[in-house]
Amino acid sequence: MLSEVKLKDATLEEAVAYVKQAVKKLGGFANGNINVVILGASEEQKKKKISLDVSEISLRSAMEHIGQAVGLKVRVESYAMVLTSAAYSDKLSTRTYRVPPDFMSTGSAAK
Repeated sequence: MLSEVKLKDATLEEAVAYVKQAVKKLGGFANGNINVVILGASEEQKKKKISLDVSEISLRSAMEHIGQAVGLKVRVESYAMVLTSAAYSDKLSTRTYRVPPDFMSTGSAAK
């Protein structure tokens, strides 16, 4: 929980920096930092002014309010909180390929 978030006419980057600093002061994460990734935000969204004055708010709720103010969605990934536009739907995916046990020794790179 963040004790307070006070933003007045902040840009998206300033708002994210403010929240990251508030999290760092709390020391709730192992290294004191939280990763925030902004994907697909337009220049207009980045420059839009955000004002927010709340107390006792969760990190996720604070980020959702910031995202909503500029028209971005928030999703939580294992590595970061991601602010993304509705049009930017590239989600990370993992693919697993089965290869024979001797794949590395028989490939052309091993010669």
